[in-house]
Amino acid sequence: MNIMISRLDPNVPDPVESRRRAAGRFVRIAYAAIVFGVLAFFVIYFGAPFVYLGGPGTVSSPRYVVSLPYTVQVSHMNLVPGATVKAGEEIGQVLSPEQDSIVATYMRALADVAGRTAELRIKARAAQESLEAVRSYMRVTEEAAERIATMSTATVTFRMEVLRERASAHKAVISQEAEVAESTIQLVSLDEFIKQLRGRLDEVDRRFDKGHVVAPVAGIVSTGLAHVGQSLVAGTPIAEILDPTDIFVDWYIPNERLLDPKVGNEVLVLFGNRRIHGKIAQILPVSAVYAGTQQLLTRDRPATQIARIRLHPDAVPPALNSTVYIHMHYTSLSARVADGLVRLFGFH
Repeated sequence: MNIMISRLDPNVPDPVESRRRAAGRFVRIAYAAIVFGVLAFFVIYFGAPFVYLGGPGTVSSPRYVVSLPYTVQVSHMNLVPGATVKAGEEIGQVLSPEQDSIVATYMRALADVAGRTAELRIKARAAQESLEAVRSYMRVTEEAAERIATMSTATVTFRMEVLRERASAHKAVISQEAEVAESTIQLVSLDEFIKQLRGRLDEVDRRFDKGHVVAPVAGIVSTGLAHVGQSLVAGTPIAEILDPTDIFVDWYIPNERLLDPKVGNEVLVLFGNRRIHGKIAQILPVSAVYAGTQQLLTRDRPATQIARIRLHPDAVPPALNSTVYIHMHYTSLSARVADGLVRLFGFH
């Protein structure tokens, strides 16, 4: 039995047309997704600055720099970056030829002053011992002058000789007395100067403490730690200690903004997939260049104002020195919508 099949019968599906229709539907869906995705990207990219103010920040805390006022070479380090250190705990040990030179200078000064003191003591003693003899000679010359004055037979030349001897003796007495008095004053001054030099020398030795470097406060050792064998000029940090009990975020506020942030504004601190609530505690009256900003080709990197953010008391802060991103919504409505979308898609 032969059955005639009409391909134009609408009740009979065409397999080719069915496959073509399914492929076309997929292409239209993919094309629509691409178009709407591009539109959403441009809307978010160009519309975000009108919804919230965003900028980079750094997790930080009070920083204590450990350095020495000498050129030193690190001979030993006891700690590593990230270690917890206690106040007074030894960080490492250094060598300093400059400090040795300073000590040698003080020692030479002490030796010079000691030599000068010895000379003055000798002069003072010699003057003191010979003073009585000079005074006796002056009394003899005064007696001779008095007798000559009563003699009428003495010649003028003889009188002149006696008067010259009396004047010379008087001058010798005054000179000896002045030398004794001045030597005593100078010895007192030199003794005081020696005490000051010894005090300075003891202070230099006490501060250097044989090269032992200790932590002034308790905290966490930062990554800027000197290495064994490294030579450092005066004032170069040997270690940096961060206080983990006082953590804050320094937000580099972009210069292009619709509204200026104010103290007390709520912000969101973005760190990876985490969204940490915080509040602006202080707006610093200074500007600085964010270290992570790339150098522009035509001009220098702009300096921006800094806002200090305190995190929510129950929040677990990110690691110190971490780079975070800050969002401050201009309106509470946009903040609630953004929070709802984040919770809906599970990004928090």
